[in-house]
Formats: sequence, structure tokens, C-alpha cells
Amino acid sequence: MEDDDIVTSARGHARAAWALFTNERNLHARLTDWQTSNTPDGTQQVSARVHGPGAEHALRRFTAEHYIVLGCPGDLRQAFDYTQAGRTVCVWRTGGVWVELWHSDQTEQATPTPPVRHTHTVRPACV
Repeated sequence: MEDDDIVTSARGHARAAWALFTNERNLHARLTDWQTSNTPDGTQQVSARVHGPGAEHALRRFTAEHYIVLGCPGDLRQAFDYTQAGRTVCVWRTGGVWVELWHSDQTEQATPTPPVRHTHTVRPACV
């Protein structure tokens, strides 16, 4: 296989594993922002951000509960990597490519909405 085919296969493997796991459990977090890079030792890596409702919960359950089928010598099952500041990362190796699914440890802050101002009508006092 060519390098591009191996990376494409690893990305497809990750997408399929995530879709199977989240669909079976009615989890709504999704994978976005796919990137391809090389690790410091030159190994290829694909990375995707997990975001949406329950992203942290879904990533933790996926890492702890999902059985990933591995078919090549040197493949490794998923585990947490806490070495990246500001991220919780699930990593595994398939077909010689590192796969990384991550979510930001910082919660996304919603835009504050101004308080509702109620207008009250003043009733005359009963005499």
C-alpha cells in the first residue's frame, strides 16, 4: 500500500469505529477537523477533534469500552494520552499509523444573554 492509502485506511478505520460506537449508544458527539501529520519519530498520524453534545463523555466511553479490531503486527489498542496540555486524547495504532481522537479540556463558553427586563403595571391600591 502507498502511504496515502495507509493514512486513508487508518482514517476510515477510526471513522467507522467511532460511528459504530456512538450510533449503538445514541451518543451525539462527532469527529471533525481531520489532520494528517508525522510524529517526531516520522510515523504518520491522523487526528480528529471530538465535539458536540457530550464530547468528553463519548470519548471517555469509547476509549474504555470499545473493542477495536487490529489486524497488523505492531497495532495497539486505544489508551488515553494526557501529555498534551488542554486536551484529553485517545490514541491507538492501526496499520502503522497513529490515530488520535481528542477534545479540548476547556469548556466552550456560551455567549451571555442579557437578563430579561419585565415591565410591571402598577395597580392602584385598594382603599
